Amino acid sequence: MSAVTAPTVTPGVGEVASPKRRLRLGMRWKLVFGFGAAITVVFVVVAGWILSFSTDTATTRLKNTLVDLAEGGARTIDVANFTTLLTVPEKPTVGDTYPANAGYFAGKTVTADSTWPTAEAYWQHVSELRNIRLTNPTASPYTLAVTPDGELRFIGQWGAYGYTNPGGCDAAGKPGDEPCGVPFFFSAAKVYGTVPSYVTDGFLRTTAQPAYTDSLNTWISVYTPIKDTAGRTVGVVGVDYPMSYVNNVRSHVLRVLYPVFGAAYVLLLVLIYFLSGLVTRRLGRLTSGSQKVAEGDYSVDVTGSAKARFADEMSDLADSFNVMIMKVGERERSLTRTVAVLRVEIDEAKRKDSVKEIVDSDFFNDLSKKAIAMRAKVKDLELTDSVIGAGGEVSGASE
Repeated sequence: MSAVTAPTVTPGVGEVASPKRRLRLGMRWKLVFGFGAAITVVFVVVAGWILSFSTDTATTRLKNTLVDLAEGGARTIDVANFTTLLTVPEKPTVGDTYPANAGYFAGKTVTADSTWPTAEAYWQHVSELRNIRLTNPTASPYTLAVTPDGELRFIGQWGAYGYTNPGGCDAAGKPGDEPCGVPFFFSAAKVYGTVPSYVTDGFLRTTAQPAYTDSLNTWISVYTPIKDTAGRTVGVVGVDYPMSYVNNVRSHVLRVLYPVFGAAYVLLLVLIYFLSGLVTRRLGRLTSGSQKVAEGDYSVDVTGSAKARFADEMSDLADSFNVMIMKVGERERSLTRTVAVLRVEIDEAKRKDSVKEIVDSDFFNDLSKKAIAMRAKVKDLELTDSVIGAGGEVSGASE
């Protein structure tokens, strides 16, 4: 890029005014910048589409996996055993002992602070949820049901068994041995605030909840009904899955896209730079020829300036420009001849005008009158002299 000084002509005067400076950017760089901007837009759109498609595909795949996991898990639950849990007391009796299948609590005595039930049926249900999780160690299965008091409550929780290391589910997100998750018979309204329609719809059919975020993570959830042999819904199996899988897919796509698109982008820019040189090189030669013509050299032949293996618009331009040079040169020569003739005619007209101006002047008229008077006097004198001469001759003869 450089600054070009262009003279400005005052309209109607023809005098060159103060020069006006303007920036100049070569055609080659204009092509590079123009195509570069276009490629940038295309790459951004394509990269965005690929990223969106990959994310949507991963989310759909995850959702389908959760649906299969939830529906398959619901079929493994002992419905009769699950139904008995709806009548189990919410608080365990202090002093009772947890059964052998109670995981972390096995053999321990219930205290006043205990919240998990001692019913063996409950721990059998927890074991069923743990088996669902073993199918997919990142999933978090749990169950809900409408209790006899008409309230939607959490029943089973895979983390109740304890020993969740690795992948604990405590509030701090740290693995540990103690049970974690929503306690038995805990109200769903206290967890959700307003129970989402996805949860209630899960009593009717398998329902997927779009991604949402809580204090622990960003999740996608699926709910599917637990039905007895008569086809009646007795509860719901819910499965939460962290969106880290989708985020990992997104990150992987980005790690692949950045180097691939970056290399392709640089390669295309280099290719554009060299291809634009093929065009601008011919244009430069044509420009050089036109500058010679502008300086008055009409003998320039610019046909070869845009020579190419196959004729194109640049070749046509060179041919047209060459014809123009010939016509302009011929017109220039004709104009020169005409100007020369006009100059002679103008000089002759000026001479006649000068003579006429002298002849028509008062001085010249007065001078002419004096000259006529003088010529008349001269004639009179000559006549007098001739008369006197003639008289003398007569007088001599008479003597």
